[in-house]
Amino acid sequence: MRILIAALAAVLFCAIVGAADAPDTKPANSLEELDKRLADTFTKAKVPGVSVTIIEGGQIVFTKGYGYADLKTKKPVTPETVFRAGSISKSITAIAIMMLVEEGKLSLDAKLADLMPELKYDNPWEKTDPIRLVHLIEHTTGFDDTTFHHYLLEAKDVPLSEAVNQYGPYKSRWKPGTMTSYCNAGPVIAGRIIEKVSGQRFQDFIDTRLTGPLAMESAFWTREPQITGRLSKSYKDTEGNEEAFVEILARPSGSLNVTSKDLAKLPLLMLGRGTLDGRTYISTASVERIERPESNDGARAGLKYGYGLGNMVYAGKKGIFHGHDGGIDGFVSKYEYAPGQAAGFVVMANRGASEVFSAADEIRGYLERNFAEAKTVAVPLASAELEKIAGFYQSITPRQQKLAILESIFGWQTARAKDGELEFNNTKRTHVGGNLFQKTDKAVPNIVFVPKGDGVLMFTPTGADRKVPLPELIGKAALAAVYLLALALSALYMLIWIPSAFMGRLAERGGVTLRLLPWLAMLSTVAVTAIVAVAFSGASIDQLGRPSPLGWALYGATLAAPALGALALLRAIMGAPDANILARGNAWLSGVAALAFAGYLWSYGWVGMKLWE
Repeated sequence: MRILIAALAAVLFCAIVGAADAPDTKPANSLEELDKRLADTFTKAKVPGVSVTIIEGGQIVFTKGYGYADLKTKKPVTPETVFRAGSISKSITAIAIMMLVEEGKLSLDAKLADLMPELKYDNPWEKTDPIRLVHLIEHTTGFDDTTFHHYLLEAKDVPLSEAVNQYGPYKSRWKPGTMTSYCNAGPVIAGRIIEKVSGQRFQDFIDTRLTGPLAMESAFWTREPQITGRLSKSYKDTEGNEEAFVEILARPSGSLNVTSKDLAKLPLLMLGRGTLDGRTYISTASVERIERPESNDGARAGLKYGYGLGNMVYAGKKGIFHGHDGGIDGFVSKYEYAPGQAAGFVVMANRGASEVFSAADEIRGYLERNFAEAKTVAVPLASAELEKIAGFYQSITPRQQKLAILESIFGWQTARAKDGELEFNNTKRTHVGGNLFQKTDKAVPNIVFVPKGDGVLMFTPTGADRKVPLPELIGKAALAAVYLLALALSALYMLIWIPSAFMGRLAERGGVTLRLLPWLAMLSTVAVTAIVAVAFSGASIDQLGRPSPLGWALYGATLAAPALGALALLRAIMGAPDANILARGNAWLSGVAALAFAGYLWSYGWVGMKLWE
């Protein structure tokens, strides 16, 4: 019903697509061949409707709709069909900011405290490292991304002056301007700053200064009568179940409604370095600043291709593309353009299928078919330096801090020194100098390693990972082994003691509690894992963003784990001389394992956590 999956998917795509491989097949040789490939991709993936616009030679050369805007009525997608652009809205917001910067009304280095003294936020480093305007747009404030209950905020007429307060609380988790973590709230605050400086509503300023003059006649930030009849339905699955349209409060971050051919004016403007059809909207210098990240340590270490001002890099095999993607209410979209190559495209779809982004890779491959081959100059790195980099890495910049525990378990990445070269996630990387590494089939580097104290940080275009020290790695592995052993032993021992309990044989063997409490303790840890799996694989945003049986079950299970673990360990400490060694050992092992599990939950703030807060 809501936008959770699409919104999270949008940033996942944003995080990985710069390093994603293009299709292995050769690129299409003509628009006709590309058209056939796209149609086949969308049909096989059961994407109901898609709109594609392609730019070559600085001109739109292809605009076509595929499939249906409405499955029930069989209304086809046409060039006039309106889709939701989602986070592509951030690119528009960034351009508006740069317009005001050029007019001297704003500075990217201006302090948030000066721009919006009425906004409450917590930055422990404010005296030395204040939050600045640039941090809001480059996602380097350290703020949590919008959480589950924020996705339930819905109203058409709530002004940004109120909306900014509803997306809090705002707290910097690290020094602002050091690391990137995608945050939808930052551009909302930037949108409110636009209003304060310009004296206009955000959407009015955009219409007056940008989308209106660009003749983007379908561009609206809320569902208005002018586009209602042209707006595509959106779908949550291949069965044709519809997604509801949500009038989100975060308009500067994700509410733009537009056709693909109108949205194509955005890459055309960027290809023209701020000028289109003889009118200059922003300077070339501003366009280049939009495309270049500056406010994180990775950029300062030389990673110049990443997330700039509402603008992301997408590395092709030959070319360097920029743009953004988006997802909202089942819609997904993407635009890209290659500076200096007069080429770009827009793809907009009404179901969030990964194949839509595969199609974008296909289009990119077609556009760069005649580009000059990218020349990568390898810079040998001493084996000793490679060994310093090699190891296991984990993210330190989760979008939501409450989800950091999931990344700590599943988000491992590996760097290995092999035959004098680096293999990252089993893919060969070429060192191009300054600890910057590039995939062999990509046009630009996308990771840089930076020494930090006794450790190493790895920066990517959209985040940062730390090298996990060996003692910590061994400790985590040992704890995991103990837990798995306890889980296996508890499951197997249950098959023995439960029948014995029913037959009354345990009274003289230490009693039932010596077996029951450890079993319940381990069961509570399994319950936590199972509930989390359900919550993040198929639960609706209503189940996560509001109090629900699922949310309360997780709340209860995370409290039960430490309580039952402590009781199990206490029972083991009390002893049972007449119990066999298996019963006593199981009690000790299960108690320790359950408490260790609970301690891990506690370290990430999960004990007694309410997902809806």
